[in-house]
Amino acid sequence: MSDRDPLKQAPTTPLPDELPAPPHLRDYTKLPLLLIAAMFVVGAVLYPRLPASIPMHWGISGAPDAFSPKSLGSVFFMPLLSLGLYALLIVVPFLDPKRRSLKLSFRAYNIVIDAVVGLEAVVFAATMIAAFNNGFDVAKVVLISVGLLFAVIGNYMTTVKQNWTFGVRVSWTLSDEVVWRKTNRLGGYLFVAAGAITIVAAFLPGPWAFGLMMGAILGLLVITYAYSYLLYRSRHPEA
Repeated sequence: MSDRDPLKQAPTTPLPDELPAPPHLRDYTKLPLLLIAAMFVVGAVLYPRLPASIPMHWGISGAPDAFSPKSLGSVFFMPLLSLGLYALLIVVPFLDPKRRSLKLSFRAYNIVIDAVVGLEAVVFAATMIAAFNNGFDVAKVVLISVGLLFAVIGNYMTTVKQNWTFGVRVSWTLSDEVVWRKTNRLGGYLFVAAGAITIVAAFLPGPWAFGLMMGAILGLLVITYAYSYLLYRSRHPEA
């Protein structure tokens, strides 16, 4: 007779009744609020000194191709957008049917929120610099920042638990936990690779940089989508 009592063995994953409580507002990262507040302060301090016309968009070549007259709307658009995005990222988990499972990966979700709002803050800072110096290479700063964001997302995708908010969320991954785990592990590696490619692209001429970044994004989407489908069909041939 075995010495191991199966009744005393801990399950590998929590049972539904043992899952943690769903997220509360106190569980969310507060760093984005500091970044957003800093954006508003910087905008208010620089506003009187800003030129009458502010660059708002950069073409594939990296040169500004759209300008906006200085106004409260143009200067504070990015801080307001960041605040709205932060609010959205807080609300979405409350609508997640698997929000208790998401709570198991909430540290990763908070870090991704920090990274997303951090990207917005970097873009805002680059825009303010470009307002005083049209030759400032905003495109390079944005590409490097996007690459770092991809790397952060990919690093935490490899271990995130099954949920409807963060990860590779298609019907096959949400229907099978094994498919979810393996697909998100692969997706995480691909996101990190896409991040590295995007950072390298930042140092190439504009059209090449844009094409390389978009190619990396398209490649990871196609591969993860196809992999999740094929894995699901192999595990559920009757489907």
